[in-house]
Amino acid sequence: MIRSFAGEGVAGTLRGAMALLVVISILSVAVALAYERHWEEFWQVVPWATLVLSGLALVALVLRTSRATIQIARIVAVLVLVAALLGIWRHFDHNYGTAVMDQDYADRWAEMPVVERVWTVANGSVGHVPVPAAGALVPVGVTLWMTTLGLGEQSRRKAAARRRST
Repeated sequence: MIRSFAGEGVAGTLRGAMALLVVISILSVAVALAYERHWEEFWQVVPWATLVLSGLALVALVLRTSRATIQIARIVAVLVLVAALLGIWRHFDHNYGTAVMDQDYADRWAEMPVVERVWTVANGSVGHVPVPAAGALVPVGVTLWMTTLGLGEQSRRKAAARRRST
């Protein structure tokens, strides 16, 4: 178990497991991004930046659990989730924009109802950029956030007990 979470019983064990899931999620997404050579333009670097920030936030949280590191980790987790949503939108928008050039849909794209176009793009029938791929960042953000849950409560309880005893 991670030493900084020791002494918290089951909660510390679960927090350590969540931290491990953050690491696994970061490495999994990094391997997938590297496999796709996802670094050729500015927007392709955004997920890399979120992975680096997530890793740094986790390390800070493990090395020094303070109110500041908890807040930083939570802010990074939210930024990762925003980046995931932005990535999903950018993938969708790219595929939607290139659908008129698709050999199977070029002739009828303009006449297709909007709902059918959206479904065609969302299910991967059109375009080469997988729409759900950007969602791979979601577990990074969610597990990083969950790692912070309850952190600092034990030290707040001890401080409150000390104040009451004096």
